Amino acid sequence: MLCEICGENHASFIISMVVNSEIKEIRACAECATRDMRTSDLIDGTSYAYRSSGETDRECPRCNFKYSRTEHSQLLLLGCPACYTEFREELKPLLHRIHGSTIHKGKAPKKRERADVEVPSRRSKFVPTSYLRVLPMSHPEAEWMQGVGPDSDVVISSRIRLARNLDGYTFCNLAKESELQQIARTVESAAADIEFLKNARVTDLENLDDVAREFLVERHLISRDLAEKRGTRKVIIGEREIISIMLNEEDHVRLQIINSGLQISQLWEIIDNIDNELGQRLDYAFSSDWGYLTACPTNVGTGLRVSVMLHIPALASTRAGNKILSSVSGMGYTIRGIYGEGSQATGAFYQISNEATLGQPEEKIVDLMRSVARQIIEYEREERQRIIEKDRIGLEDKIFRSYGTLTNARSISSREALNLLSWISLGINIGILSGLDETDIARLLVLTRPAHLQRLEGKKLNATARDISRATVIRSVLVGNRSSRLNV
Repeated sequence: MLCEICGENHASFIISMVVNSEIKEIRACAECATRDMRTSDLIDGTSYAYRSSGETDRECPRCNFKYSRTEHSQLLLLGCPACYTEFREELKPLLHRIHGSTIHKGKAPKKRERADVEVPSRRSKFVPTSYLRVLPMSHPEAEWMQGVGPDSDVVISSRIRLARNLDGYTFCNLAKESELQQIARTVESAAADIEFLKNARVTDLENLDDVAREFLVERHLISRDLAEKRGTRKVIIGEREIISIMLNEEDHVRLQIINSGLQISQLWEIIDNIDNELGQRLDYAFSSDWGYLTACPTNVGTGLRVSVMLHIPALASTRAGNKILSSVSGMGYTIRGIYGEGSQATGAFYQISNEATLGQPEEKIVDLMRSVARQIIEYEREERQRIIEKDRIGLEDKIFRSYGTLTNARSISSREALNLLSWISLGINIGILSGLDETDIARLLVLTRPAHLQRLEGKKLNATARDISRATVIRSVLVGNRSSRLNV
């Protein structure tokens, strides 16, 4: 049946409208359904609902994934790159709703060096190891944990992630174990000669226990999804823990780079080079229309997620600050807590990341995030100064009460520790508290987390024991700086 709006294309959607308490239906093609997603083009004041006009679920001939209206409305994972071709008409309105666009404007994979570069017999040069066995406790901090990057008084860290898949393979959620093994071997082999990964190590997560995997999550080297999955999954970790490559997470390849402070542009340059080199050696799943094809349509296009971790105690304590955060959220950015997806803000630590990955070039996504971060930095600094001028005594009281609690507590929860460390960090950065280094606070944000505490103790700890250990670690850092005093 032809589209009842344009009368030209095949109708693949039914638009249900409520007009004067009556339901009316119009059959539309994907183009008209996408164009009218904002509704007003048809009838003013009406309510709309979109659904596929197909009478039965369709199946991808490549991976046997069944397209379901119900499932896809919940953004479940597709089965393989071919699903984007098979369900093209159904996906167009969905992609428009998620990203505001259905056209990829970012980069494309570089031409491959030679046809046989991905042959798995090419041995990896990475050292296979349990990463924790080679990480000395004498220097247990990753480079990004040092708290010395640009604008580190407000920005804890910057992180960039790229999602990639190999053409010709099903996505990880439907892949057989033999496929996952092949994917891991192929990517590991292709990455082995990349200069940025010199001296990197590869860790098979199947060989780690729960605490060890959680340790890598806390270091931001792997995602919680990868830690909790089963089957062949690995991570390649760079020498300074700035770069990591997750294999067989939601997508076949998740490239990630992280460092302290606001360094988005610098990080993008590095990860872009790594991605280009990998793209010359691997057949990335790519569409000229929709870009890099990912298991979840929320990542299609550039596959790029840019995020900054912010410490904004002044803004978080005011109505104006909350309005600023709300406006940022309304601009197409996701705001989460310090532990990422699904977490609430604790201690005024917020993680902000872009939502849309399709319809903008990578450089624009990076530049926009940097601009948003810079504005928040300036707002936070201005608000800090206003608080000092308005109620310095009240602010000093909160800072030194926090210091007093942390230097004397014998047991403390993770949430309370974060809240109190937040006030001490503020005191250091605005010059009220001296004798402490912001690097100490940046380290404690990670070293006091559950898996780090258990590794330090060399055994599994229950919640009570972790709270005791956490208090001990904090005292050992802060009490070593007894010269901390009020600056007047």
